[in-house]
Amino acid sequence: MWRQARFGSDQSIVGIVEQPTTLTSSVPLVVSFPGLGQAMSEKNYFFSNLRKRLAEDEQWIVQFDYVGGGDSEGELGSASISSMVADALEVLEDVTQRASPPCIYLVGHALGSIVAQNVALQWEAKNNIACYPIMVSPPIAPLPHSKHLFAEETLSLLAEKGFLDSKLLIPGDDYYTLSDFKAEHLDYVTKLGAHLLYLHGQCLSHTLIKELDALDPIDLFHQHQRDIHIIYGSELAEQYEPASHIDHAVCYTFSHGSHFFKHPAAMDEAIEIIRSIILKPACQCQCNHHACKDKTSKS
Repeated sequence: MWRQARFGSDQSIVGIVEQPTTLTSSVPLVVSFPGLGQAMSEKNYFFSNLRKRLAEDEQWIVQFDYVGGGDSEGELGSASISSMVADALEVLEDVTQRASPPCIYLVGHALGSIVAQNVALQWEAKNNIACYPIMVSPPIAPLPHSKHLFAEETLSLLAEKGFLDSKLLIPGDDYYTLSDFKAEHLDYVTKLGAHLLYLHGQCLSHTLIKELDALDPIDLFHQHQRDIHIIYGSELAEQYEPASHIDHAVCYTFSHGSHFFKHPAAMDEAIEIIRSIILKPACQCQCNHHACKDKTSKS
């Protein structure tokens, strides 16, 4: 059974809570984190389909829009990684007032995986509740620095105003074949989980761009003491090879392309991978990386 909810001290965050028929202290909590500029449903309704599938398993799931996105209040131009993390912590504070889960699975796509990891680290440190990031196509290496991607005068204007229409940073008009966009711009926004059709017309903040400039994904992976789960398309196996050197990283691949939104079968497979992770008793029994590697989904 699902219900729409508002979260935060000012009720500015909008989301959906799906609860099992009987919510007990043995039921883990699952929270999803969309990519840049995406609503809580995610591309191709990925997270909404995941929620519906997990609801059949009597799971406890929360979707929400960051402030500045979807149905929540505010504009994307005021958002940053830090603000998204703060939004998620407010959601967790509200949701866990009714029941305290034995553990939390934080499912993030692209930039959402960065937010999910930061939330996991902060929430576990504060509340001593096991948190397990599940990351779909997360950035695996530092992103190109903004000074190498965007025009100098545009970056100066961004710094002066504090936010700027994304179309000024990433010009182009062909949203269907993407023929007039620079390849490096497309790669950048894809790694963040954005689509230019939806990103254009929205602003990006100077704070967000600077946070992305400073981002070191591998260092963030190493900060976790528990298993982290990394899911990616089989076409990107070489790109994600560095994750195999992190002791507590468990890697999974889906077939049919590089990203779940490239093929319906890829999305179905990614959802089943996430479901298999959540339904195993991670809260009660942690397996190590080498044992889990044998269970990695390969297609």
